[in-house]
Amino acid sequence: MRKLGCEEAGPLLEAFEANELDGVTSLAVEEHLDACPLCQQRRRWNAEADASLRRLAETTPAVSSGLRARVLAIAQTERRVIPARFQYAALAMAAVIIALLAIASLWHFSTPDAMAFVENHISTLAKSEPVELRTSDAFEAEQWLRARLPFAPIVPRTPDYRLVGARLCEVNRARVAFLLYERDGNRVSCFVSADSQTRLRGFDATAANRVRLGTCDGKNVAAWDADHSGYLLVGDLPRESLVAFANHATRKIPQQPTGL
Repeated sequence: MRKLGCEEAGPLLEAFEANELDGVTSLAVEEHLDACPLCQQRRRWNAEADASLRRLAETTPAVSSGLRARVLAIAQTERRVIPARFQYAALAMAAVIIALLAIASLWHFSTPDAMAFVENHISTLAKSEPVELRTSDAFEAEQWLRARLPFAPIVPRTPDYRLVGARLCEVNRARVAFLLYERDGNRVSCFVSADSQTRLRGFDATAANRVRLGTCDGKNVAAWDADHSGYLLVGDLPRESLVAFANHATRKIPQQPTGL
């Protein structure tokens, strides 16, 4: 039986969970899952998303008895002949609505997901050396990153977290800066990109200071914008701690010297 890679197994995970694959393909996906932590994380993320949708459906209020009675009363009234021009207009309106729904669905599913940053966080911390440049000096990390990236990232300064180092990585087909921080034995990844990450799928709340918050695969995620860059944190810390990091880092971002 041919072994599958992540590129082949990933798109098959939903069909695998729904028992829609043939026996041979299902066994190949199962064998890949047993040996691939990354696809195991994707599988758990899919399960969390399905559970969220079920909870949403369960908490959606039922139609009131009064509204149900009014709808039934309308349906039972004498049918009226609708002029052809109104029928055509209704059909055209329905076609427009269907097209808009299709466009909205396509936009939603083509929008990058915050899960990609969580996967990068997990895989990077699993390395024997998670950073390429080991330093606690924010200025040194900035100079190292600016020499290797097409933008000039600002490294957040916060007294509650110690900078461990930096590395380059690619997330959602874009090159971004990766910064590793530590606090009381907890490691937090900070991704800095040239573009905002606040519109990613996966966020479910917004703090008062416009910090977007979410949870992916058990990791809390926070994203915000500052100094024409996008910042995204991933870690096991509570959301409140990530928001505090964002608030302090935003206040402490220094002005860029002229010419950078």
